[in-house]
Amino acid sequence: MSGSPLSRRGLLLSAGVVTGVVAGAGLTGCDLDPSSSSGPVAQPTPDPDQAIVTSARAELTGLITRLAAGTGTAALVATHRIQLAALQGDQPPVTVRSRPFTPAQTVAREHRAADRFTRWATTCESGELARVLGSIAAGIRMQPVLRDVS
Repeated sequence: MSGSPLSRRGLLLSAGVVTGVVAGAGLTGCDLDPSSSSGPVAQPTPDPDQAIVTSARAELTGLITRLAAGTGTAALVATHRIQLAALQGDQPPVTVRSRPFTPAQTVAREHRAADRFTRWATTCESGELARVLGSIAAGIRMQPVLRDVS
């Protein structure tokens, strides 16, 4: 008897098993764990303040190199080395020889550096970095070579 309830039940059960097997086979290629995606890895977003840190390090390195070539600037060079260390920058080699600044050039470059550090402190996104850059700007402005010149 083809219309018996037993055969219909068997048909429905076998259809369910086939559907489950097909669905299971279709999902074997899928990875449902988002942490183990095999797709392209998203690149981390670059630090928006990295350009500022790089520029600040370069500014201090340039000052150290030029000031170290002159005389009477040891305290200023030491201050800039400490400031560069605060920015986790690499210290320039002591043996690098450069043309020294004149006293007027020293004052002008120090004022320019203080202005740059102030601008960087106000434009960076990190509050901690802003405090460091602001402290460097204040430290430069507090140097006797700049306080004695108005």
